[in-house]
Amino acid sequence: MTANGVLFLQSRQVVGKKVARLRRQGIVPANICGRGLPSVAVQAPLAELRAAFRERGRNAVVEVQVQGEDGTRPVLLREIQRNPVTDEVQHVEFYQVDLTRRVHAQVEVALVGDSEAVHLGGVLVHPQTTVEVEALPGEIPDRFEVDISALASFGDAIHVGELTVPGGVRILTDASAVVVAAQAPRVQEEETAPSEEDMDVGVTESGEAAEDASRAGADAAALPGGEAEQD
Repeated sequence: MTANGVLFLQSRQVVGKKVARLRRQGIVPANICGRGLPSVAVQAPLAELRAAFRERGRNAVVEVQVQGEDGTRPVLLREIQRNPVTDEVQHVEFYQVDLTRRVHAQVEVALVGDSEAVHLGGVLVHPQTTVEVEALPGEIPDRFEVDISALASFGDAIHVGELTVPGGVRILTDASAVVVAAQAPRVQEEETAPSEEDMDVGVTESGEAAEDASRAGADAAALPGGEAEQD
């Protein structure tokens, strides 16, 4: 990291299985890609990558300078690959953006406050942990905060359409999708359910439809992820 906040990336010559040697040295292999741009192989110390995005936030635009280049590149952190066993960072993909062109991004939904329904024994269900937005790269929110104090009774819910959205940001996720809801305790539902002896034997059908919110596992680590530029 340079004094003016620019993240310095070294050119990377090591590819394939040989990159394991870099990881053992605390260096993360990475690539920079972009709309109509050739992919560039780079690398950087893991500690510097974490510091760069911890300081700026999850979806921040970061200026990077690649070794041997005069100028800087504005990038977003697009993807992090992790070892499924150790959870160590294996590879990072940066996406170079045009600051005047709107992009799509996943934004975390964070729950804050206390719910009276939970104090009464209810269970919080949080199916929408991220939402997809469209915005200029520099205007992508770090996260949306949802105050669960509005969930006072069992069955209360907060929907995507109720999120507070900054100007210039458009939410693409279905407005009717449930962000968080308070459900009655499971044991209570079982006690009030009718027994087989009390109802006719029959066959019923039920179905659910849910839209996947595109790379919803926001990484709980210091490093974020996931953007795709709009055509």
